[in-house]
Amino acid sequence: MDSSYLVQAIIECEQAVKVEPNDQQDWQTAFRNLGNLLQGMGQFDRAIIWHSLALENQANLGEVYSQLGELYLLEENLSAALTSFETALKFLPNSARVYSSLAQINGQLQHKEAEMDCWYRATEINPNLVNRSGYYKLAQALEKAGKISEAIACYQKAMAGDNLLIPAAYDLGAIYQQQRQLDKAQDIYEQILAVKPAEARAQYKLGAVYLQKSCFEQAIECFRQTIKNAPDFPWAYRDLVKTFLMLEKWDEAISTCYAILNLVEEYSWVYVHLGNALREKGRLTEAATNFQKACEDRGWHQCVANDYFFTHDNFSYRISIWEENVQSHLKAFNAAEGIHALEVGYYQGMSCCWMLDKILTHETDRLTCIDKNYDRRFQENIVKTGSESKVTFLAGDTHELLATLTPNSLALINLQDRSKSSHHSEKNALLAWQLLQPKGLIIFNYYGWRSPTDAQQNPQEGIDRFLKSIQGQWQQVCRAPQTYQLIIRKI
Repeated sequence: MDSSYLVQAIIECEQAVKVEPNDQQDWQTAFRNLGNLLQGMGQFDRAIIWHSLALENQANLGEVYSQLGELYLLEENLSAALTSFETALKFLPNSARVYSSLAQINGQLQHKEAEMDCWYRATEINPNLVNRSGYYKLAQALEKAGKISEAIACYQKAMAGDNLLIPAAYDLGAIYQQQRQLDKAQDIYEQILAVKPAEARAQYKLGAVYLQKSCFEQAIECFRQTIKNAPDFPWAYRDLVKTFLMLEKWDEAISTCYAILNLVEEYSWVYVHLGNALREKGRLTEAATNFQKACEDRGWHQCVANDYFFTHDNFSYRISIWEENVQSHLKAFNAAEGIHALEVGYYQGMSCCWMLDKILTHETDRLTCIDKNYDRRFQENIVKTGSESKVTFLAGDTHELLATLTPNSLALINLQDRSKSSHHSEKNALLAWQLLQPKGLIIFNYYGWRSPTDAQQNPQEGIDRFLKSIQGQWQQVCRAPQTYQLIIRKI
């Protein structure tokens, strides 16, 4: 039978309940006609439903629209099916079947967020609608969408049962760690270890929780157990060294770093941690050599070739971010006119030297450096770049010095001032913005960092206030929480 007859019958049926939902004779006739047509098409199950609806004394509108949705699906008319099920939901607000149908239609229409929300509502009404694997997939989608409380509920359902679903447990444990619900995270990783006692990843995660809780000896034991079970697990070595540094156990940190370099691999972070421990032991030349190696390993070969001497590394871990988001962006500026850059808080000049080696390479490029305190190693390192003539050094009050510079003159501003109070950071941002030319970049360092003892030491709070005041005038280029960096572009 031609499906065009079915389409016409569906339209007539819809019209009957829309125009005269209380006209029993009209809608009963439409329902019987539709049932007879479906019976003639061999759709006996559907036909029975419509004949049953025709026998009702009042139109069951929720069921009518739900069944119309099913017919539209039969005709592959997804938009009409979506509308029908959404209408059905007004009459059947607690129907898991309607929500699951909406989820499937939204999935076919690539409406991913709506699909996810409908599945979640359906499973709330009928927890047995999906299996544990389904709950796990739903939890991952909810977490990705930022719906954390809903994701937690689904992860918990995915973990329920006799056999622990370990991937779901890891994901739930990670959320608890991010929320600093450390006792709950600890319980999750202990559950995994109860099932798989030699699971190195769980041992490491448990150690990380202990480290967050400042239970240092337990953390050390977990990291050592991780290394015993998986000798090539790099992050266990890293956090073991980090713990030794926090406890000021410099000799243990140094010996562990050398063990990693000799037995595992030469990681950039190993050289940084080794340099930090050697500095605290007063072995400055060895510390500087290791910081050079960390920079070289991250692609900055001039650091070794020019023999820069740094006793602190506050930059090498940001090199990849700057290469991707700063170096490439500044290529758009006209080199003939020169790139003018500013750094507030230059310390020993590690990021300044990198800029001179990698970005400010044209003879017309210029770099202005402002800091409250002058470090003699800064100028020594700048001289080694061979570009000292491009650099202007200014020492004194940051805000007073910023106010003396030319507005709209800078293509790049790197803010890493020593003062990290929210008020100071806000004023820094305001003054820097006035100096930035259109399409220029500002790099905010310490964005997301907070002092554990002083609530006023919260740069992000001040920066966010400033950004709100210039809403619509900037766009985010990069946000890197792990390195506390936010890079924005002036529109």
